[in-house]
Amino acid sequence: MTSLAADRSLVAIVERYSAFGAHLTGSAADVATTAWLTDLFVDIGADTTRLPYRFDRFDVESTLMVDGVTVPSLPLYYSAVGEFGDVRVDVVRAPFATCGHARGLESMLAGRSRPVAVAVDGPDELVVQCNRVPTELSGAPGVIVAGNWAERLDGALLNFRAELVSGRSENLIAELGPAHASPVTITTPLTAWTPAAGERGTGLAVAIAMALDLARDHRVTFVACTGHELDHSGLRHYLSTGGLAHGRVIHLGASVAAVERSPDGVAELGAQRMALADAHHPALGALRERVESAKWTLLTPEAWPGEGGTWREAGADVLSFVGIFSLFHTAADVPSRSEDAHLTEVAASTAIDAARLFLS
Repeated sequence: MTSLAADRSLVAIVERYSAFGAHLTGSAADVATTAWLTDLFVDIGADTTRLPYRFDRFDVESTLMVDGVTVPSLPLYYSAVGEFGDVRVDVVRAPFATCGHARGLESMLAGRSRPVAVAVDGPDELVVQCNRVPTELSGAPGVIVAGNWAERLDGALLNFRAELVSGRSENLIAELGPAHASPVTITTPLTAWTPAAGERGTGLAVAIAMALDLARDHRVTFVACTGHELDHSGLRHYLSTGGLAHGRVIHLGASVAAVERSPDGVAELGAQRMALADAHHPALGALRERVESAKWTLLTPEAWPGEGGTWREAGADVLSFVGIFSLFHTAADVPSRSEDAHLTEVAASTAIDAARLFLS
C-alpha cells in the first residue's frame, strides 16, 4: 500500500474528517470538509474540480417533552413544513436497519396526518437518525427517539418548526495517475448525519490510500459526492451530468473499517460488512478469498445497497464495500469509539488488493 505522509495517515484522515462535526449536506461542516479534501488532493498533485448543485434544504428545530422532561430526540427530516406547537404525537417503532435507507420509513409514515415519534432501537439508548428523500415530504411533523423511550411517550408534546430553503453543495472530482493509463473511478460519499468517523471517515481514508496506490499504473478519477443521506442526491446530480466516463468503479461506502469494542476496549472489525460484485466477474473466487481476511462477506445480489447500487444502475461495473455497525447514524460515531488505526490499515490493504484483482 502506498504510504501516506504523517499528516495524511489513515488515522489522521479519519480524525480530521470527524472533527468537522455533523456532515449534513449544505452545512458549514460540509463546506469545510470539501475545502479540506480539495487542498489535500492539490497537495498530492491531482487535478481537482468542484461541481456545485442546488437542492431543497430542510431547516428544522424540534423539541419533544413529556411530563416536563425533554426527551432526547432528533427531527425527522423532510416530514412537514410549518410551525406546530404543543402537538401530541403517535409512536411508531422502526428497526435499526431502516436508518440507512432513504425510503426505509415510508411504509410506516404513509397516510399519517398526526405528528409522529419514530422509536428506533439503537445501542446505549442512542438516537439513530434516518436517511430521507429531499423531494418527498411525508406530510406530518415528526421526531426520532431512542427505542427505550417508546413506552414512555404517553401525552408527549412536540414543538416543531421547519421550512424548505435553497441549499447548495459541491461534489469533488480529482484526477491523478498517468494520463493514458487504464482508467478507474474510486468513489466515496462525503456527507452524513453525524461526525461519522466509522461510517464515513474510514471509507474516505481507505479511498484516498487506494487512489494513491492505483495511480501508479491507472488513471484514477476520485469522486467524492455529497448528499448521501438525502437519497444520494449529489451522486445522482453527478451522473445526470455525464459523470460516468468509463465502466469500472470501486465504491468505498459505509463502515469500511468501523469497529466494535468489547467492554474492555478491544476493537474488532464489525461483522455486518459486505463486499459486492457481479456474479459473472472472472476474479470472483479470488475476490471472495481476499476480502474475507478483513471480515467482509462477498455477495452477488441482484439489488445492491448504498451508492454502489446507484453507480451500478447507471451501467458501471462495480466493486462495492458497504456495512453497518452499532454506532451507525449516532452522535457517538467518533474516532475513539469506532476507529482503530491497525484495523483501518488491515481494511485498506485488503480493499486495495481486492481492487487490483477486480481490475486485473
